[in-house]
Amino acid sequence: MTDALEPVELDRTEGYFTPSTVAEFMISNSEVRKDARIIDPAAGDGTFIQTLLRRGYRRVWGIEVIEARAAELRERMKAYNGLSILSGDALDLATLGSWSVGTFDVAIGNPPFSYRRSRVSDERILANFELGRPNQAIEILFLERFVQLVRPSGLIRIILPMNIFANTTLQYVRDFILENLWIEAVVALPRHTFGGTSAKTAILFGQKRGKSWGVRGDLWNQKRVKLVSVPDVKSLPELAKMTIDKTDEGLLASMTEIQTRMDPDYHFARAETSRILESSKVPFAPLGELADVHTGFFKYGDTGHLVHSSVPRKKPERDKYIRLLKAKNLSIYGFRFGVDDFFIRKDEELFRPWACVNVGDVMVVRVGAGCVGRATCVIDERYKGQADDWMLIVEHKRVNPAYLAFYLNSSIGRTFVMREAQGTGTLSISKGKLLKVQVPMLLENEQSEFEAQVKKMYDAHRLGKLDRAKSIFASLEKRLKLLVFKQ
Repeated sequence: MTDALEPVELDRTEGYFTPSTVAEFMISNSEVRKDARIIDPAAGDGTFIQTLLRRGYRRVWGIEVIEARAAELRERMKAYNGLSILSGDALDLATLGSWSVGTFDVAIGNPPFSYRRSRVSDERILANFELGRPNQAIEILFLERFVQLVRPSGLIRIILPMNIFANTTLQYVRDFILENLWIEAVVALPRHTFGGTSAKTAILFGQKRGKSWGVRGDLWNQKRVKLVSVPDVKSLPELAKMTIDKTDEGLLASMTEIQTRMDPDYHFARAETSRILESSKVPFAPLGELADVHTGFFKYGDTGHLVHSSVPRKKPERDKYIRLLKAKNLSIYGFRFGVDDFFIRKDEELFRPWACVNVGDVMVVRVGAGCVGRATCVIDERYKGQADDWMLIVEHKRVNPAYLAFYLNSSIGRTFVMREAQGTGTLSISKGKLLKVQVPMLLENEQSEFEAQVKKMYDAHRLGKLDRAKSIFASLEKRLKLLVFKQ
């Protein structure tokens, strides 16, 4: 039997498969008998099935849509009598045949999403799902299929993209989850868990509710959900050793608290921002009360001939051009120019006066997994330009702009920014969300102190003195915490 379970190389061009450590973690946190009926409706390379067999489970089923891969799994594990691998589409009731829905003890796996078959439009299939909307995302239908397959009180262990747990447009999916499952835990996985994709995902641990359990009431409100976030890929080997209900990692939330947002990182940021506001010795105000915000402008695509990599050195020709400001031009230490610089002629169609930043404006990166919310202040004329549409332009009214730019990059500011950011493959923060970010209202002279140091930091960065710029930033971090918390 051991030889039948040896891993082999499979064609991995059809999707992103689950690391064995993640499968081990999901299975080890599923306390069921060894003779429990367990199914993986999207078997893929067989990681879950192989792990289940190694752990001694004796009644394991798998469904795989690609016939060659299903045959490969059967061949590899033919020595195991308790295994059944069916080739077909788990979303199609015709595939299930005599496999009765509602009879399994556990449904576990990592269904496909965000690749070739990311949407389902077949009305015959959609008709069998409560969530069967036209052109529906395949992972949403798989979520419902997992729920359909298990008996009342059966366990659901499923990896899903983070947008299901967070995006406003998918609230109806979260409503379905809440109506059909007791949620035990949501565990956020780090980017690059699945190798070729940086998409954010999370594991949903749930137990199917029975009809006799009633709707949302006292018991529902008393239920506590464990929220955990795995910080990085390096932490994955330790994940398999974690027991959810015994670990000190994460936090507990009520079913009521996760009705609109189930993503753990949001709740961690929410808890941390609440702690900051409760501990602060200075008042905070939402950015919307302190500044106006609008988006930049640029048309990417077939407009390359309208962008210039250099400008004439002498006036008045030089004044006919304006610099195009992009996310890569912004760092927390100041602007960075000299590589991939581009300019727009003011008499051509890409120029928009309202998208230009002036001295005193703050530019904030709107989209980007690693740079969302990054801010830089236009402290003098040399940094003026036209912001592209990946930028938000903040025009200050009641706050020092240099102080504001530093604050948004600080550890305190980042916590508030990340509470409002959303996204799966990448992260973004909308104008409306940015306006909700809370800003500590330091005294005017204290904000001016920050402005003076920020200008020194920008100058050091411009002159290539990066260590000096980093040192100033670190000093400002300490100063901000001292003023906010009066430590």
